[in-house]
Amino acid sequence: MSNRPTIDRIAELQQLIADFAKVRRVPDLADNGYKENDVEHSYGLAMTCWYLHPFLVPELDLGLILRYSLAHDIVEVYAGDTYSFDTEALKSKERRERDALSRLRQEWSDFKDPMLFAERYMDKYDEEARFVKAVDKILPVLMFELTKDPATSWLNHKVTLAMEIENKTSMHVSEAISPYYERLIQWLDERDNIPKN
Repeated sequence: MSNRPTIDRIAELQQLIADFAKVRRVPDLADNGYKENDVEHSYGLAMTCWYLHPFLVPELDLGLILRYSLAHDIVEVYAGDTYSFDTEALKSKERRERDALSRLRQEWSDFKDPMLFAERYMDKYDEEARFVKAVDKILPVLMFELTKDPATSWLNHKVTLAMEIENKTSMHVSEAISPYYERLIQWLDERDNIPKN
């Protein structure tokens, strides 16, 4: 029984999850009226990837996809969330996240998988990681559009359709998801909540 985790260690994991939930993202959680946190986002990403899997990439390993989804942002416990349009924060994102990864590996040497999957996600290691990364880039846009007042949400965050087009152009990391970027831009344009320029 000595090689089994103690109750204290399981409690420490719960604290890590609670700390992960303290990381607030920029978008609201749809129309709930509060900022989405990293736990909610990771769960939402896992569910979305699970839903899309049989339609788009049935040949990929769903277990890997779900692990990538749940672990992809764990580094943000220490690195914080980096908003896609925060050019200053983007400059240090890679370093902050790699430093956080090292710290988590030291603290969780008995639970290495989440850090391995977070690193492989960052490195776009395989098609499963690229699929998850591509889906991840769609979700914040949907969250902005699902708020109670999407037009105000876009204005408050100073995001335009032109910015989204440029941002999504650089995210073609998965052939299965790439067509959705074009559809997403068209969907945003049709809904007419986001400023054009």
